[in-house]
Amino acid sequence: MAYLQVKDLKKTRELWGRLERDRELVITKDGQPRAIMISVEPEDLETSLVEIRRALFSAAVGRVRRRAETLPSADDDIAQAIEESRRDRR
Repeated sequence: MAYLQVKDLKKTRELWGRLERDRELVITKDGQPRAIMISVEPEDLETSLVEIRRALFSAAVGRVRRRAETLPSADDDIAQAIEESRRDRR
């Protein structure tokens, strides 16, 4: 994977050459990845955008699922509330 610093975005000739060669570039700021630049063909722009958005959505769903696994399940909360309610009736 090729990396490019934000400050190097001004060097358009170099930028286009690297993008043509590597097809994708990770743009960094202060040494941290901040964006991804991907080469596309003009006739494939819409298809590429749909596929990228689908991948981003899928990644977001995966993050939410992983986060949810670390939280107590709603079933446990419901079962506990039912048990407390039954205890209060006795």
